Amino acid sequence: QPTVEDTHMAYNECTRLLLVDCPVPPRTSAMFATHNEASVREVIRILADGESVVPKERVGFGQLLGMADHLTFALGAEGFKAYKYVPYGPLTEVMPYLMRRAQENCDALSGASVERIMMLCEVRRRILGFQ
Repeated sequence: QPTVEDTHMAYNECTRLLLVDCPVPPRTSAMFATHNEASVREVIRILADGESVVPKERVGFGQLLGMADHLTFALGAEGFKAYKYVPYGPLTEVMPYLMRRAQENCDALSGASVERIMMLCEVRRRILGFQ
């Protein structure tokens, strides 16, 4: 896509196609691998509004380990299947991939302050036993 906005729009159109206009919902499971919070919210909205012909139990989310952890944590807390993936391979192949993901997901990196707050709350919970 020519711009990141076009990429997000195309992704959301595919999301709708898969969840709402799915030709064989009984045989469909979907994994939405995105660091874009707006795209994650759109999937959740479609599921919550009852528009999806694919049941929530057959929908999962995935993010690259170390990116958008605040999204993964929130999805898991709300009962969604949430996964982290780790690229594996020769450093000469993995590093360019990781650099592209980091460049594409600058907005995902803005969640770092949210993640820092979440980590502090978890440390407090573990040490003091309350939130």
